[in-house]
Amino acid sequence: MSALYIHIPFCKTRCNYCDFYKSTSCDNVERYVEALFREMDYQRDFLRMHPVKTLYFGGGTPSLLAPAYLQRIKERAAEMWDLTQLEEVTVEINPDDATDEYLDDLSRIGVNRISFGVQSFIDRDLRFMGRRHTAAQAVDAIGRARNRGFDNISVDLIFGIPGMSLMEWEGNILKALMLGVQHISAYHLTIADDTVFGRMAASGELVPVDEEVSEEQYMRCHQMLTEVGFEHYEISNYALGRQRRSQHNMSYWNGDLYLGLGPSAHSYTGSKRIMVVNDLEKYIAGAGTRNIYGTELLSSSDTYNEFIMTSLRTSDGIQRDRMAAKFGFKGLLYFEYTAERLVDEGLLVMEDNAYKIPPEKFIISNSIISDLFYIEA
Repeated sequence: MSALYIHIPFCKTRCNYCDFYKSTSCDNVERYVEALFREMDYQRDFLRMHPVKTLYFGGGTPSLLAPAYLQRIKERAAEMWDLTQLEEVTVEINPDDATDEYLDDLSRIGVNRISFGVQSFIDRDLRFMGRRHTAAQAVDAIGRARNRGFDNISVDLIFGIPGMSLMEWEGNILKALMLGVQHISAYHLTIADDTVFGRMAASGELVPVDEEVSEEQYMRCHQMLTEVGFEHYEISNYALGRQRRSQHNMSYWNGDLYLGLGPSAHSYTGSKRIMVVNDLEKYIAGAGTRNIYGTELLSSSDTYNEFIMTSLRTSDGIQRDRMAAKFGFKGLLYFEYTAERLVDEGLLVMEDNAYKIPPEKFIISNSIISDLFYIEA
């Protein structure tokens, strides 16, 4: 099985924290779709003999494209690859795009999972982050999606926002629960250099929250969601049961084959990573040729370290038999040797013949994972 990602590089506005590639002009939608079809044709052999299990429209703001465009893209993909075993079709939606007509059209073309970029149910914080929807629009959008029959709804929420109290963060989580969503992604506010927030931080106009505040908000989210039956299955992700995990994102964390199409998209074969140029005009000009790609060949140590990183991001952890099958008995012995100290310190635990980071330690997972990397002499 494999995964297919389609990047839709259009947004009406750019959020103050966003460093993803996108265009704030929608003038090139038709030219982009035509270029996307050329890229599909060029990559038609990538997923040969690998049925596609998940299709994900991300961005950017995919909901700026009419469902007719998404249907055209899906139909073209079905001409190139085996979509007969497709289980999950996700579209990211900005709340103010979620009209009844739009949602009905998505349902008709086979979309069965929606991811709303809510970020907060507090208007003050939405304005601060440069979001174009209001809290009321977010509530309305989720209700509309439920009323139209969608039963696999995810929302993104952001913590670590300067000025947001613990009680306000708890209110965001409670609001999402009251709205009956099945999946919540909780991300810490990122302050990247080439963003409005990055420039504000450089000038001293924006001061990031203290680590203690971030950790408190992170753990409160974990406690509140797990107490009501959500599974904390990945560092930033919670699902109402295993069946409501993001199957598409699990493909990334499991190291499965995936193809990413569109500007700035990435693909993975197990031995190399392929990156598409992050420029819309260059993409449109070069789609259908090798000129839009960069390639990173992965060494054996790269592959080992990536396996460690992606596996330990999830609650499934590193299965001993899977580690042995992938890297041999020596690879397993090396891992267990390096993991011994972390187990003694309680930073790793053994459960069901797997090594896992306890959820309460997810907040420091980067340092735990890096301690397990193989460093070539």
